[in-house]
Amino acid sequence: MCAAAHAWVGLGRIVYVASAAQLSSWLREMGVAPPPVRPLPVTEVAPGVRVEGPDLELAPRVRALHERLHLG
Repeated sequence: MCAAAHAWVGLGRIVYVASAAQLSSWLREMGVAPPPVRPLPVTEVAPGVRVEGPDLELAPRVRALHERLHLG
């Protein structure tokens, strides 16, 4: 939803740390139910927008936040 709104108003490039595919994989590995919305690649949602990501150095930190949220 954020990528769609971002593209709709023409804000420019999208920079992100972790992809929808990464999040889906992490949740599966943790035994957590999939998200309530279909995880789509940013480039599929906003095909005309320049995209940078995922960030290989910061993605493990985002995963750790999800582990803390879902596993305590």
